[in-house]
Amino acid sequence: MSTSGVLVSGRRRRRLSAASLARFASTAWDPQSYRNLLYLALALPLGVAYVAILAAGLSAGTGLAVILVGLVLLLATLFAVRVLAALERTLARNLLRITIHPPIEGGIDIAWRQRIQLWLRDPVTWKSLVYLLAKLPMGIVAFSAIVVLGLTSLLILLAPVLVLFTPVIFFGWEVDDPLTAAPGVLIGAVLVLLCLHLFNGLAWLFGVFARVMLGPSTVDLRERVEGLRDASARILAAADDERRRIERDLHDGAQQRLVALNVLLGVVENKLETDPTGAAPLVARAREEATEAVKELRELARGIHPALLADRGLTAALEALAARAPFEVEVTGVPQERLPAAVEATAYFITAEALTNVAKYAQAEHATVDLSIDRGRLRVTVRDDGVGGADAVLGTGLRGLYDRVAALDGRFEVISPEGGGTVVTAELPLERP
Repeated sequence: MSTSGVLVSGRRRRRLSAASLARFASTAWDPQSYRNLLYLALALPLGVAYVAILAAGLSAGTGLAVILVGLVLLLATLFAVRVLAALERTLARNLLRITIHPPIEGGIDIAWRQRIQLWLRDPVTWKSLVYLLAKLPMGIVAFSAIVVLGLTSLLILLAPVLVLFTPVIFFGWEVDDPLTAAPGVLIGAVLVLLCLHLFNGLAWLFGVFARVMLGPSTVDLRERVEGLRDASARILAAADDERRRIERDLHDGAQQRLVALNVLLGVVENKLETDPTGAAPLVARAREEATEAVKELRELARGIHPALLADRGLTAALEALAARAPFEVEVTGVPQERLPAAVEATAYFITAEALTNVAKYAQAEHATVDLSIDRGRLRVTVRDDGVGGADAVLGTGLRGLYDRVAALDGRFEVISPEGGGTVVTAELPLERP
């Protein structure tokens, strides 16, 4: 190899070494490292709390199971498992930056007995129980690593400052001179970086375990993905049909009116020269044609995306829908803050389609539109006192709403017994996974 080749190879190795050292040291100023450290530090106190709550609930509930109080305690413990698991999913999302899909909770109108049966049948409930009980030994491991390795590394790094106030003993060797402790700064810095890498790896393992134990199974996720794929295909087909409908409405409606208006204005122009008096009725007619064309264009635009929703928000848009309904509509619980645009649009179209169906088929005198936010999800509920009998499978409008909700990874439910009114419920996540 020539001398120039050796020099180039040497420079390349030095650049690679410098890049590797930079990547190794970058963990010190990466905010994620300290979020991971906080997650590990919280593991022990949370583990102690989880074991205390679950042990007390299970032991007391099992001991008193022969009487009603014991059953109530067991149900409360079951509820606590779901709540604490939701807390862990929130911590994983905010600190570890991983998303764990929540388990099925059922609709907001589901009876409490059905909800309990759903919880008992859901494997995530029992996996969550195991995870919550395992949080204590996991916390002990994390706490030991932080105290033994992390604090020791910091002690070596800060030794030159600490010896100014008190002698520091390292493995039986007492150091009381800053100059003697100075070499420890470099050693301590390397050890701190090694500890941060270790803590990041430990947090990653905890995150993998949390995702496996707190999230739905692979089969459930595969079914959800298949459902989303089917919903997306139907949405694309519906969008293509809607595009053709808009084109047809423009051609047969507003476009024809504008063509007629153009012809009429030409006649008016000729009349103004020969018969100004006879032109007046034609001008009035032209104004009517222009007004109707604008009205048709506004109706068309409202079907695509209502301007009121974009300009003034969900409250004004839903109140406008209620005002146009041919029956009494009460709107409650609309959040004052702006929500994600896709969520607002879906909530609007769910309400619009539901109220349209009420007007067409329900023979109802009153309907309510209720919105609420619970655990990061917007719930939209439309009730009416009509004849019921709506079919979410056969009804194309309701099927389209199901696809809209599914595209956001939400849940959609229609309860419509014959003669008992209809309840349309949608749950929309406010954050995309």
